[in-house]
Amino acid sequence: MRIWHVLAFISVGSTAFAERLAPALTADDVHAVLKPVAGEIEHCYLDRTPEVRGAGQLDLVLTVSRHGEVDRVDVKTPGLSARVGKEIAGCIRTALAPVSFPARRTFTTATVPYFFQRTATPNGGPQLSCWNPNGCHPS
Repeated sequence: MRIWHVLAFISVGSTAFAERLAPALTADDVHAVLKPVAGEIEHCYLDRTPEVRGAGQLDLVLTVSRHGEVDRVDVKTPGLSARVGKEIAGCIRTALAPVSFPARRTFTTATVPYFFQRTATPNGGPQLSCWNPNGCHPS
C-alpha cells in the first residue's frame, strides 16, 4: 500500500505599504479560502503521478486582485514532464474556478507549496486494533 503525506505552507506578499493601505490578504485568509478545495488540488497531483516514487512537490502561485478575484494561477511541478505538468495545471485551474477571496486595497501574491511523500511501507495503512483495559481476546 502506498501512503501519501501532504504538507502545505502558505507565504503571502504584497506591494502595499501597511501605513497607507489596508492590509493585503494574510496567510490565514488564503488558507481559509483554499481549504474547501484542498482535496481537489491534491487529487489533481496524485491522480496524474502514480509513477512518482518518494517525494513530490507542487507550487501554486496565486495572484489575487484587490477585488478578491484570482487573476493568475501559476502551477509549478518540478521533476515532472511538461505534459503531466499541463494536465495538473488544467485540473487545478478548474478546481480554483469558483474560488474568491476577500476584497483588499491591493493585489496579493500568495505562494502555496504542497509536498507529497509516497511511501511503500510493509504492512502500512490502517490496522485493526482493540482497546480494552482487560485486554483484547481473539473472537
